[in-house]
Amino acid sequence: MDDIHSMLSKIQAEREAKITEHKKHLESDEYQNSLKLIEVVTFDFIKGMKSCSFYCSHGAEFRDNSLSLSHIDDYFMSAIMIVAMLKEGGLNPAKREIRYLIDSSMRYLYVDQKLWRGKLSEKLVYFDKKIDKSNIKYIHDIDLHMIGNQDLKKSFCSEYTQNYYKACEYVHASTKQIEERFSLYEQGITIGLERAEQLQEVAELLSEVYSTLLVFTFHASGVSTIGDLMLDTLSPQDDWVYNGNKYIAEIDRHFDYKHERKDVLQELEATRSARAWPNKALQRTSR
Repeated sequence: MDDIHSMLSKIQAEREAKITEHKKHLESDEYQNSLKLIEVVTFDFIKGMKSCSFYCSHGAEFRDNSLSLSHIDDYFMSAIMIVAMLKEGGLNPAKREIRYLIDSSMRYLYVDQKLWRGKLSEKLVYFDKKIDKSNIKYIHDIDLHMIGNQDLKKSFCSEYTQNYYKACEYVHASTKQIEERFSLYEQGITIGLERAEQLQEVAELLSEVYSTLLVFTFHASGVSTIGDLMLDTLSPQDDWVYNGNKYIAEIDRHFDYKHERKDVLQELEATRSARAWPNKALQRTSR
C-alpha cells in the first residue's frame, strides 16, 4: 500500500511540475502570438460576415430565403465556441466544429445557386431530398463567378478539399488522430498542456476555412451587394486581415471596372500586393 501511495505522490508531483512549466509557456511570446492570431482571424471573420449581413438586409426577402445567409448567426456561434475551446485546450473538438462549417457552408451555397430565386421551404426540401450529405462533389459545381482567374478557381477547390479532409480526420476515429495523440503523450503533452505550435497549426487552418466561408457567403449575396460591400466597407480597411487572402483579393479585383476605381487601379494593385499573406495570416500577428 505504501508503494502505491508513493507512486501516486510521484505522479502528482510530476503533474504539478508540468503545470508550473506550462504556465510559463502560456506567458511566452510564442504562445501569446499564436493565441492572438486565432483571435484576429476569428474576429475579422465575424466583422466581414456582419458587414455582409448588414448589406444584405437591404434585400430582406432575398436574404431570408437564402440557406447561406440565414446561417450567418450560426457561423458566429461556431466561431466564438471554437475560440473558447482552443483557449481551454480543446483542439480536436475545435477541428470537428471547423469540419461542420466547411461542410455545411458549401452545401448551402450549392442549393442557393441551384434554386437562386426559390423560397427557403423549397430549398430545404431540395437539401433534404437531393443532396448527398456524404459527398463533397458539389464544390466543383459551385459558380465562383467573382473569381475570374481560372487557376485561382482550381486552387480554391483544391484547398477546400484538402482542408475538408484535414478536418474530417478529427470527426471519426482515425489512424492519424490516434498516432498524433500517442505522439503527444510521449512528449508529455496532454489535455490542457497544449503547445504554441499546436495553436499555430489550428490558427492557419482557421484562416483558410474562414476565408472559404467568406467566399461562399459573398457569392450567395450577389454581385451588386458585394460590389458595394467591398468598395465602401471592406477593401478600404487596411487592417482587415482577409484583404490579404488571394481569393478575397480576387473578388475585390472583380469590381475594378467601377467608375470610382478607374483612376486608382495601380494604387489598388500595389495595396493588394502589400496586404497579401506571405505565409497565410502569420504576418498579421504583429498588429
